Amino acid sequence: MEEMTVINIVIVAVLVTAVAVYLFMRRQKDAVQDEMNRLTLRLTEMELKMEAERTINNMLLASTGSSAVVAGVATMGETGSAGEPIAAGKERKAAAVDLSAMDDKELFEHISRVIRDEELFRWPDFNRAAAMEQFSLSAARIGGAFMRGGGMGMPEFVRNCRLDYACRLMVEQPELSFTEVGEASGYQRTTTFYHDFKARFGMPPAEYRAQQLKQDDATAIQSEQPQGGEPKEQPQEITEPEKNNDVRKQ
Repeated sequence: MEEMTVINIVIVAVLVTAVAVYLFMRRQKDAVQDEMNRLTLRLTEMELKMEAERTINNMLLASTGSSAVVAGVATMGETGSAGEPIAAGKERKAAAVDLSAMDDKELFEHISRVIRDEELFRWPDFNRAAAMEQFSLSAARIGGAFMRGGGMGMPEFVRNCRLDYACRLMVEQPELSFTEVGEASGYQRTTTFYHDFKARFGMPPAEYRAQQLKQDDATAIQSEQPQGGEPKEQPQEITEPEKNNDVRKQ
């Protein structure tokens, strides 16, 4: 009798365990299925997005003068003010060009020209990831184009563009503070702007601007002098007493 009771208990325990395992496996299966459904949905969205981008690129390539149209759209939304960021810059893509057929030097020249002409370096967060999105290229392709085609890394090129723009801004608009100059040139931190500027030019921004303004003043003074060397001596006006002395001498 006791043996039958023990057997029944064991059977019940086994059944309970089997049910628990089944419920656990069912729950795990449902969770895996839900995750697969989410991944499938994300992949579908990515495929639709890529297909839309391909369609747009094909339309641009098929249109006459597409590059001019894209360039016109690219300039819309730019403020033109030195202290304000480019509002519509991040929303635009580079003009449709077959970049895959370019070698490293050609690709470097194309990307660097777009960065300078459209002032992409003024985006505070413009980096290799932003360039990858802008030009639809991989990090390795962009890095190789800059190193092998331009002899420098992309961060160095962007930094030089920002510093060149800052130099021009300090002379053309000397009323701007150095914080405003740095921000307008694409720097998020003034300390980084000071560090990069001194590392390249060997002097702080204040000293550089003072030298440039002094040179401009000297050039302006020279341009005001008559050609041919020494300024002409103006004839002296003869006063009345001098006239009387001349008469008496005669």
